[in-house]
Amino acid sequence: MPRPRTPNTALAALVSRTGWSYEALARAVNRVGAETGLDLRYDRTSVAHWLTGSRPRPPVPGLIAEAAARRLGRPVALAETGMGGSGRPFGDGALDWRGGTVTALAELGSADMDISRRRMLRGIVYSVAAAAAVPAWEEIADRAERTAAGTGPRVGEGEVEAVATMAEAFSTIDDRFGGGHARSAVAAYIANDLTGWLAAEAVPATRRALHAAAADLVYLAGFMAWDDEAHGLAERYYLQALRLAAEAEDPLTYATVLRGMSIQAGDLGHRTEALHLVQAAASAAGTAAPPRMRAFLLGQEAVAHAAVGDRRSALNSFGRAERHLEAATSKVETFGSYHHASLAYQEAHLRAHLGDLDGAVRAMRTSNRRRPAAERRSRAISTAQLAEIQYRAGHLEAACDSWDAFLDDYPHLAAGRADAAARRIRGAARRHHGNARTRQVAARLSEASALR
Repeated sequence: MPRPRTPNTALAALVSRTGWSYEALARAVNRVGAETGLDLRYDRTSVAHWLTGSRPRPPVPGLIAEAAARRLGRPVALAETGMGGSGRPFGDGALDWRGGTVTALAELGSADMDISRRRMLRGIVYSVAAAAAVPAWEEIADRAERTAAGTGPRVGEGEVEAVATMAEAFSTIDDRFGGGHARSAVAAYIANDLTGWLAAEAVPATRRALHAAAADLVYLAGFMAWDDEAHGLAERYYLQALRLAAEAEDPLTYATVLRGMSIQAGDLGHRTEALHLVQAAASAAGTAAPPRMRAFLLGQEAVAHAAVGDRRSALNSFGRAERHLEAATSKVETFGSYHHASLAYQEAHLRAHLGDLDGAVRAMRTSNRRRPAAERRSRAISTAQLAEIQYRAGHLEAACDSWDAFLDDYPHLAAGRADAAARRIRGAARRHHGNARTRQVAARLSEASALR
């Protein structure tokens, strides 16, 4: 005879605090799950089962906690769902501004370098509360904890140069092959080499330079995880990059990471948070930022304003971005590059948010035309997005041409964003199976997918 279940009173109390119906909670959990790549179909009956004591498998308890956190505007511990102990899901320690950066990086890197754990890492939930709680640069002096001087071997300029060189090399690979291609190598370098150097002795100037270089590398690891659609993991890397930038006393690197976090938040549909993050980035950078960096920040700010429906601010910020980019005399860096193709890409998203689909198509075509040949992944993603804008505008034949162009690059990429674009192409092709052109695209996609 099966043992009777114990009602989940903790979850009942949490649901009561949210003010949600069972159906509303189920929809919220499904939405959070979609961010981790899960196609969940929970409904009010599912919630009723949870309340009577049924426990869904991980990562669903974490999804419930995050859904409730977004509703309540505060972090929700797993224990509040009644589906876990006092501990937190893997990686949640990396959401706390306090604690050891080296320890958190070692944990993240060790897990990420193990390909067999990748599926679990994709289940790490993106935390809106953590993004909202990032301190402004002005608060760093009070809240950042500097890494204590180590007691092991001394590190010097050679280690700083090594980290910077590795970041540039991995960035080049990422541009050409996507964020999923070399993630294990980046993670291994962080876990096995970088953390050891961060814990070693160094003179203050070298320590600051090492932390700044480490912040760039860890930011890249976060970007690669984001590109591979491991959003919760990406956020945890980004937060550690912020801590490293703080320890380096480097506001420009801090601003760069915040800008990346803004892009991620906007990509996930958290538009208010995206605007908050890029405005914090602009505040951190201040007037010390060179013109190219200010253009990048203003372009992202323009997109974020457009996403929340503020047309005037969006166009104002974009105009300022154009002027700063024209004034830029610095060379385009391999790592975190920003150029006219990037600006046009931002314009395409701004216009799409404002409902100007024809303008968005023109801007995205300009972006693709001006995109450096080495930036294969960026070209593929922007081409897929161009196709989706054309499809939304009702231009099916033009969308098919863009999908074909995307498929030229797709076989070379290892990136979750590219795979997601391929799935959307497949769905559109099925809806228009009677069209000969879409059938050609579908056949070509099947061939490309079979080789992956």
